[in-house]
Amino acid sequence: MALTGRRRAASEHAFSPHDDVLRTAAPYVARRRFLTVTAAAAMLAFTTNRPARGATAAPELDAARVSDDPFTLGVASGDPLPDSVLIWTRLAPEPFAEDGGLGRQRIVVDWEVALDEWFAIAVQQGTATAHPEYAHSVHIDVKGLMPDSHYYYRFRVGSWISPVGRTRTAPAPGTDTGTMRLAAVACQAYQDGYFTAFRHLAQEDVDVVFHLGDYLYEYPVDSTGGARRSTQPPNPLEFQPAADTPAD
Repeated sequence: MALTGRRRAASEHAFSPHDDVLRTAAPYVARRRFLTVTAAAAMLAFTTNRPARGATAAPELDAARVSDDPFTLGVASGDPLPDSVLIWTRLAPEPFAEDGGLGRQRIVVDWEVALDEWFAIAVQQGTATAHPEYAHSVHIDVKGLMPDSHYYYRFRVGSWISPVGRTRTAPAPGTDTGTMRLAAVACQAYQDGYFTAFRHLAQEDVDVVFHLGDYLYEYPVDSTGGARRSTQPPNPLEFQPAADTPAD
């Protein structure tokens, strides 16, 4: 089934009252603490659907003009409730570029949720705006779903369609969850080795995964990938310096 989400004009949003405080404090906050604070602020903005200052004023890029695959970083979902789930993607035709290869323009993204992986039985669909202030990522809180149910989701920008993701809503309150299978992952330090455990985790098809600790670290990684000792191909230059700013 083709995506048919209608485009809507971006609505007006209030500016954050904390903008000036964060901007003033940033030079005096330790690097890791600053990354934590700004990440938390971004998450708060996502959950309240309030773009950063000037986001709605950014020019819009015609999705038909995106010539390279913008879904190089895939899709993800999480935070399941009995009647809703969050779905995510980030547009980045050039994932190692600071702006992802999309500049400072906002882009309209279509999304769709279905009961089957062929999207013959669509249950929800719509549009969202990927703002440059959020690195062209989008978080969609899909509501009106059935509890303890599997759903499939995807995104579209112009003629590009994302990989299909599969997600699951939480059981209804009071449901017996004695057979629920849980997994936990943590401390994803790229330079400390390979992550083959994730392949096994996907094969085991658990019900929910809890991410604990850091998704990544700001430490520099040499050309061989640290403990990976890789030579083919060499670690990209973009990975080698330490991360000194949120853009890094």
